[in-house]
Amino acid sequence: MRFNSVGFALSVGMALIVVLIGFTLLSAAGLAGFSADDVARANEPVTEGIPSLPASQTAAPNPAASPREAAEIAAGDALFKGNCAQCHAVNEVVVGPALAGISKRRPMSWLLPWVKNSSKVVASGDDYAVAIFNKFNKQQMPSFSLSDKEITSIVAYIESQQSAAAAPAVAMVSVP
Repeated sequence: MRFNSVGFALSVGMALIVVLIGFTLLSAAGLAGFSADDVARANEPVTEGIPSLPASQTAAPNPAASPREAAEIAAGDALFKGNCAQCHAVNEVVVGPALAGISKRRPMSWLLPWVKNSSKVVASGDDYAVAIFNKFNKQQMPSFSLSDKEITSIVAYIESQQSAAAAPAVAMVSVP
């Protein structure tokens, strides 16, 4: 019997697809994966073997923040780094706009549907959404399956990181 490498590769590929589909279904059912609650419940961060970031890139806890707010900011930090940091920074334009001051530019009732499905908000004809879409070369922001609480945590993290000096410099779109 001869070894068929193509057949083996297809078998391995199909097995990986089945595993990914299974994990996706378990994650959607809340039986696998991590949520903001999981992050907030963590007693201590794991730092062993992980290189530390410069102070400018880490979440500095607000001394005036309650333990609950600090947990929300920590959860938002993890969610931001896992979902947003590839295209956004708080005080700098990356692929997408800088996010400092976002809660002053748009209400949470607008941000929630935007993060979940920006293309739907753009398609609705929302002036601000269309302006952002056009300003950033019609680059579509991906949709995210985040809960309202997780998005709120991300916004809390962004607010904890924005500096007063950078806020005026990030006004990116003015729509009447």
